Amino acid sequence: MTNESWAGWYRDHLGSDAATVFADGGVIKLRIRGVDFEGKRLDDLRPLVEPLPDGASFALADGALTDCVLEWDQPVTIVAEGAGSGGTERPATMSCLFSLRRSDPDVHLALHLDGALYESARAERDFTAALAAIRDALPQDVRLRAPAL
Repeated sequence: MTNESWAGWYRDHLGSDAATVFADGGVIKLRIRGVDFEGKRLDDLRPLVEPLPDGASFALADGALTDCVLEWDQPVTIVAEGAGSGGTERPATMSCLFSLRRSDPDVHLALHLDGALYESARAERDFTAALAAIRDALPQDVRLRAPAL
């Protein structure tokens, strides 16, 4: 079970605000504009309080957050299996961009490792597909440990 958080940004029709993304044992949590959201997937984040507090405005479709962009960086671990390394662990950074649109959410991941950039396609359908694209792009002797999301 994880209990990690990352600072990021939330953007919608009202502008851009700081956000905090949490991963907690298979549940994703998000805090923006003083309102907490929760869901099992990024495209199913729902406010924990209803009605929303006075002055809080978000686009919701079927009760879930929509028509916005979430962006954050999170540390990840890379394991290098090079000659004689025995599986050396190294830190790296994964930049995550999630565009929530009503009809088709997009995920884009970018792994920053040793000055190189490994990216998923700009419009992957979900986090798992984007992560698989990153793994496929890595050198053969490098493994990415699964990030918390």
